[in-house]
Amino acid sequence: KALTRLEFDDAAYDVALATNYEVNADKIAVKYSSMLTPPSSIEISLDDDSQRSVLKTQAVPGYAKDLYGSDRLRVLSRDGKTEIPISVVYRKDTMEKAESGHPVPTHLYGYGSYGSTIEAKFGSSRLPLLNRGMIYVIAHVRGGGEFGRPWYEEPDGGKLLCKKNTFNDFVDVARFLAGNWTTPEMLSCEGRSTGGLLVGVSINQAPDLFRVAILGVPFVDVAVTMTDASIPLTSEEWVEWGNPNEEKVRSITKSIQMKISIPWFCTFICWHCSCTSFFDVSHTF
Repeated sequence: KALTRLEFDDAAYDVALATNYEVNADKIAVKYSSMLTPPSSIEISLDDDSQRSVLKTQAVPGYAKDLYGSDRLRVLSRDGKTEIPISVVYRKDTMEKAESGHPVPTHLYGYGSYGSTIEAKFGSSRLPLLNRGMIYVIAHVRGGGEFGRPWYEEPDGGKLLCKKNTFNDFVDVARFLAGNWTTPEMLSCEGRSTGGLLVGVSINQAPDLFRVAILGVPFVDVAVTMTDASIPLTSEEWVEWGNPNEEKVRSITKSIQMKISIPWFCTFICWHCSCTSFFDVSHTF
């Protein structure tokens, strides 16, 4: 049989094979979620993939899907050739207001390390933001795995000597948002762990572009941490960040040191975390 690509109605979504025990089955089950659709199990016919039935969907009390919209867009980076994908979710009345020329609050989230993909899946915790008139955006910046290894590794990805692409992409997406749907006074950003590093460097690169920043257990003291091999996981992390004891790496790690300098920020730290310790974060403020 010829291979066919499964298509879904949502603009941005996450789909994967569920557990299927029957070798000779004529149907398969997949796990599906999108920016609009709560996690679901869907059964699909192998003979005709248009024959589908929803086996189960996570209940979200009070959620009315028809009130919301979602898009998958691409933002041109500063290099003039790389298109950065973004996943967007919003209330339809909010986007109508933004597109009519009235800026609305917007929240930007990113990660961009280790080749990890930030999936465009449902999050019930976003609903209070959306219902208050905010647009929520995920920036799938380089350093992640959204377009395979080239999106992650050198020479054009977001790792080692080309790590700056990760931060530049995030800032470029923020500028796109500020020029279309929002303003710097209404733009917030968030990242966790190395996503906290992404946010920290970005608000240092463009402090006038963000009003609020949220850094969750952020990895922000890169040069010091990567130089001290006695810290748990440091030597393992040289594959990702490089060893600052090497001259070609030292200038890169120094360039991503930071001091937080925007009006409002919030950071969460973990007292006993061996990956991003509390004193690592305290050096930044």
